[in-house]
Amino acid sequence: MRAIWMGILALSLTACGGVESGEALDVENSSQERSALGPPCEGYVGKTCRPGPLEILCTWSDGAEGNCYCQSPPFNKWVCDYSG
Repeated sequence: MRAIWMGILALSLTACGGVESGEALDVENSSQERSALGPPCEGYVGKTCRPGPLEILCTWSDGAEGNCYCQSPPFNKWVCDYSG
């Protein structure tokens, strides 16, 4: 559904002379690249978890990479490092 709206927006802006269709496609591609890097780190910070050897690669809102791990008991909260 989102792709349909992006196509309609790109078509209408191109018809009005506002944006070329290639520019709208770049926005869509950048969101696909970001999603390929991993889930957002902000979604993990401070949430309860089960301790273990699991580390999750994630992406911060500014595009920097990070990794999240679960703190040892008694805390049992996700902590994420900023690798950018």
